[in-house]
Amino acid sequence: MVKSAIRIVEIFELFDRLQRPLTLSEVADTLGYPRSSTMALLQSLKALDYIAFDELDKQYMPTARVALLGGWIHGRVFQDGVIVALMNQLQRETGETVMLALQNGMHAQYVHTVQSQELLRFYLRPGMMRPMCRSAVGLALLAQQSSERVKRLVDSVNEQKIDPEGPISHASLVRSLENIRAQGYAYSDKVTADACAIAIVLPNRAGQPPTALGVSGPTRRLAKQRELIYRLMKELATEHLSARFPIRRPVK
Repeated sequence: MVKSAIRIVEIFELFDRLQRPLTLSEVADTLGYPRSSTMALLQSLKALDYIAFDELDKQYMPTARVALLGGWIHGRVFQDGVIVALMNQLQRETGETVMLALQNGMHAQYVHTVQSQELLRFYLRPGMMRPMCRSAVGLALLAQQSSERVKRLVDSVNEQKIDPEGPISHASLVRSLENIRAQGYAYSDKVTADACAIAIVLPNRAGQPPTALGVSGPTRRLAKQRELIYRLMKELATEHLSARFPIRRPVK
């Protein structure tokens, strides 16, 4: 058997067994692999969007793409899932593209999208990354985090110079997050020209990472309807998930 193929499977089985993020050292030491080859395997899987790396905690974690690999086998279960049903109804009622995102290190990553059928639309595919500090889904997720973690994220983004717009102002971001918590949703038109997005964070069950639900489309179509769309998102989410909303205060 091919050694690298065996090791990739064993890495995923290790995550499944421990069910938590792991550092490079933990993966290599637990499986008895050389750290150099373990790093190469993890980086390859990261490049393919099957493994996410948290720059802040230096930990690896399988992405939702791993879970979706078998979606064609359990397609009916997935399509009838609560979140997908919520997204499908939200798309039908708004006519716009709907996306679900998780945090992937210093980015928010779409794990599922329902595309708009309008002639003028922006195609968003699963796996696409968006900056945490500028995108609506990223800001909605950040609004739930502690001030210390937000500061660490900003420092990392600025240190690595990954934001195309230049350094992030921590003070300005803090004010934005306070507004998001007050109004209940995040809004951004800073990522794609002539496009905007509205996002909220869905109530998560124990052990599940926070997820952001967003609606995106042309700014001229959505900007004036943001409050209406927000209320619709809250209403449908409450109906489908039977949970309280709005975006929670950050963990102290």
